[in-house]
Amino acid sequence: MAQARRPFLKMNGLGNDFVVWDARDEPLRLTPDVIAKLGDRETGIGFDQMITVERSPAGVDAFMRIHNCDGSQVDACGNATRCIGRLLIEEKAKDFVSIETNAGLLHAFASDEPRTVTVDMGKPRLNWDEIPLAEEFADTRAIELQIGPIDDPILHTPAAVSMGNPH
Repeated sequence: MAQARRPFLKMNGLGNDFVVWDARDEPLRLTPDVIAKLGDRETGIGFDQMITVERSPAGVDAFMRIHNCDGSQVDACGNATRCIGRLLIEEKAKDFVSIETNAGLLHAFASDEPRTVTVDMGKPRLNWDEIPLAEEFADTRAIELQIGPIDDPILHTPAAVSMGNPH
């Protein structure tokens, strides 16, 4: 049976490009293999992430489901949240919307600048295993790492933090 055609949006948030489907009235059920085929930039639509906007089980403005271009699902993405936040803010004529994600509730706020949205991504995670890092570091504010020449490093003792959006 042929797949029905469904309209979608192509959006960009600070260099990340998204394909967005509104699945609030009609669910969109795609397998990871199909998502990966759609995500291919040469043979498919091409995107960094595929976003489906769904009805929120928690009763907030929407639920946002996020898939990477390989079909894997991730819990949150700040740039995608800003894009979906803008759509919902315009649709609902509000200054603030709540978006449920697998990482929890995120809040998007309209800015004084037209079509600009900010997002509260929640509390930062600073423990090495929450970031996650491959090995334990007691203090992620200054990781023992240096990149480049020893006398003129490009990067020295960087900090690491997670805002809940690994992808």
